[in-house]
Amino acid sequence: MIIRFIQKEIEAKFGKKKAIVLIGHRQVGKTTLIENMLSEKKHLFLNCDDPTVKNQLTNANTEQLRNLIGNYKIVFIDEAQRIENVGITLKIITDTFKDVQLIVSGSSALELSDHIKEPLTGRKWEYELWPVSWKEFEGDAGFLKAQQQLELRVIYGMYPDVINRTGEEEDTLKEITNSYLYKDLLAYGEYVNLKYLKSCFRHWHYNWVMR
Repeated sequence: MIIRFIQKEIEAKFGKKKAIVLIGHRQVGKTTLIENMLSEKKHLFLNCDDPTVKNQLTNANTEQLRNLIGNYKIVFIDEAQRIENVGITLKIITDTFKDVQLIVSGSSALELSDHIKEPLTGRKWEYELWPVSWKEFEGDAGFLKAQQQLELRVIYGMYPDVINRTGEEEDTLKEITNSYLYKDLLAYGEYVNLKYLKSCFRHWHYNWVMR
């Protein structure tokens, strides 16, 4: 797994009595990064893609959250933007369970930030994760291999799944684009022309490949 430089910075905030919030576009490696940090720590993982988890966290009161958290000292809530009134739920956890380290990730960065900004003011450390940087890639692959892949990385980018699927870069990037990136772009406004976005992407990708 490629080591992300932001990991040490986040780990340094553990136990500081504030929520840790990690935002970023889909498929940049947020869940992988947090799971790697927590791999040897006992923790409660709440994936809000699961309808049952989502329902339990939506408008939950203190006692409901107490029953859910139990004796866990680390709680990781993934895809938190799917929870209605998520900011209030996170505020209750942070204010009530002082010995619990809350970690939150969200793929729809604008949506999550908008809902937690006021409730978690002064109660969170917020970080943003981007696709793999060149230094992170070079640190994992080594200088020579990184240089050998320079053209591929310029053409297809640095999404972790693209890097890991050697020989399938174009298909993987198309899948990420069609399934995830357009959704993030549409989150920037109600009146985005999806057909125009797709045309722009195809034009950009064609020009890179033909260079």
